[in-house]
Amino acid sequence: MSIDNLLSAEVVTADGKVLTASASEEDDLFWALRGGGGNFGVVTGFEFQAHAVSTVLGGLLIYPRKMAVDVIRHFRDYIASAPDELTAYAVLLHGPDGSPLVGVIPCYCGNISDGERVLEPLRKFASPIVDGIQAMPFPAMQSLLNPSFPNGNHNYWKSGLQRELADDAITAIVEHANRLSSPLSFVVLEHYGGAAGRVPSDATAFPHRLLPWDILFLAQWTDAPQTNLHRDWARSGEEILRPFSQNAHLLSALDIEADDVIKTAFGSNLARLAAIKRKYDPTNFFRVNQNIKSGTLAGAA
Repeated sequence: MSIDNLLSAEVVTADGKVLTASASEEDDLFWALRGGGGNFGVVTGFEFQAHAVSTVLGGLLIYPRKMAVDVIRHFRDYIASAPDELTAYAVLLHGPDGSPLVGVIPCYCGNISDGERVLEPLRKFASPIVDGIQAMPFPAMQSLLNPSFPNGNHNYWKSGLQRELADDAITAIVEHANRLSSPLSFVVLEHYGGAAGRVPSDATAFPHRLLPWDILFLAQWTDAPQTNLHRDWARSGEEILRPFSQNAHLLSALDIEADDVIKTAFGSNLARLAAIKRKYDPTNFFRVNQNIKSGTLAGAA
């Protein structure tokens, strides 16, 4: 995760002080910045551990939507033993002609010949109508989906984290994707296992290391009067999956939410975050965010 590569941050706090937060300075603030959202100050600079990546093996595998349940089940079983060099998501989407599709988007950051071997079971499953897997510059992989999110479109996201991806959950996800009300919308199944899951849940403020599945309902539309229609689709998707979820949410996928939903993003680390909030921002100056309020500590006990 990005937060696991942050080495230090220059932070302006609510009282105007400029602090350096790192493992050796203001270590409690450094801990909170890695998963605690915009609750503690303004980061005006940071030091980051970069990793050399040039050419990757990636692209799109596309299947007709009628194969969605089988494709996602195979993807679930495959990704469970994937090496750290591979990131891969499954996605329910529409083609340029409006046809409903299901896809897998892998990115292997390592030796290309090793990647060919690792991706072989994924590419040989069934008969994709598109196999766009190829070696490409990393920036090309990063921008692969940019045309799917043009500037000016309306967007509303909802998501939930799951420990496992049960067959019944997959069926529910596909059925809800088939009910989406805009061909511009997506359902994305992200997997955050591997190295990210081997960091202790209390090592940073991000508490959900053992919940590797994030199911995202990404509503996107162009006609403003249809806003409620598409928001309702995204919201109902998250509600349908609650029986399978751990009542946990990824902070970056939350919008303006009720306090109880905000708290689920901080999970078991909420009490410690509240104490750090009181230390660095006792008046809750930084509150236009997924907010840790001054009374949160007592409520979390």
